[in-house]
Amino acid sequence: MPPNERAAFARRRRLLARGLGLSLGVISPALPGDAAADRGAARRSSLDHAVPPHTVSLADFGGAPGAGRAQLVRAFGQAFAALGRAGGGTLVVPPGLYDFGDYADAAYIVLCRDLRDIAISAYGATFRATTRAKVVPNLFYFFNFDNISIAGARFTDPGFTPWVNWQGMYCVGLQADRASSGFRLVDCQACRVLGLLGSNNTAATRQYMSGIRVQGRVENAYYGVGASFIRRDVQVELACHNVRRAFIANALRDADIRITSSNTALWPGSNGLVALVSSGASSGDVENVRVKVSVSGDCIHGSYVHFYHQGAQPEGSMRDIEATVEVFNMARVRRLFVFDHEDERIETSTARRWDRIVLRGRVLGPFRGELLTNTSASTAGGTVWVEPGLARLGRLATLPRGFRVGPPVPATPRPPTDSSR
Repeated sequence: MPPNERAAFARRRRLLARGLGLSLGVISPALPGDAAADRGAARRSSLDHAVPPHTVSLADFGGAPGAGRAQLVRAFGQAFAALGRAGGGTLVVPPGLYDFGDYADAAYIVLCRDLRDIAISAYGATFRATTRAKVVPNLFYFFNFDNISIAGARFTDPGFTPWVNWQGMYCVGLQADRASSGFRLVDCQACRVLGLLGSNNTAATRQYMSGIRVQGRVENAYYGVGASFIRRDVQVELACHNVRRAFIANALRDADIRITSSNTALWPGSNGLVALVSSGASSGDVENVRVKVSVSGDCIHGSYVHFYHQGAQPEGSMRDIEATVEVFNMARVRRLFVFDHEDERIETSTARRWDRIVLRGRVLGPFRGELLTNTSASTAGGTVWVEPGLARLGRLATLPRGFRVGPPVPATPRPPTDSSR
């Protein structure tokens, strides 16, 4: 690499580190405003792992704006191979538009296998792929990983439509069949995509992935983040505009989810902006989760936090959860929280459990809507506490047994553990 290019890459690397509040060679989420102060060093310490100082540019391997699909895919493969031989390091993607062309099949466009200790600096780079059919390609697909970061990337899919299910690109897909931890998206943006990040593990392989961090912005999309069947330790901070479902996860454990959302009436919504899902105890319970949602604009969602049991298995629980919803100057709201169990249809009762759950929130402006609904009354016991100030917004006398106004003790989730259930 010529000396002037090496100097430019070094400057970008320093800027990357400074912009994320890091020491050189470390990539971790940069959190805006009070979120950074709120979680601070305790949050960063669990996943800050240095990458080696070796740096390459995608341009070194022919990956440049204007290059064709085959050349771009080949350039990424060669760059990752070079970093693998060096024991890891930083891949710099120069600014510009990287167009991977049209897709009418569910392709893994850039398939990344068994990568470790790699930081991808893509500030100023936009990745584009265009779906031409009812398919879901993945632009970057990481199969088994350790300590991987993507910072500053932008993604778009001109072929995406929110009105047709499953036509559009996932920017990043994750899957693992061995222990994989430490994956971070930092300062990433996505516009007109099916989703920013999705986990493709199943109940049978949920023990393999842990330590997922996502921080960025998603606009005019179906999903923000899907984090199903991750063993533990998920942290998401998203700013969303016109996103049908900002976060969804089956069997979520040890997680901190923060969503800021604005919407317009012209965009389709969903039954829950944030969905916590359990398919039953054998697939994995939901536990030790904190969710905070702040929403403004038009009402396009049936609820803002959906506690969603699915399937026929009678055993299963959601417990040790704190959910906060803040509503700012919305003309109407359908409901803040929903608790139900669906098996072919929404059941009128369930043997599943909701327990040690705390509901918090505030409403700025008039409140026209329901505080919460619980269509599927639990016969298993358990307690859902409603913060007193929030309780005054709705009539709680009609709710099933188990919902209480309180609590006397905050329901702060326990620190993450290494145990798996």
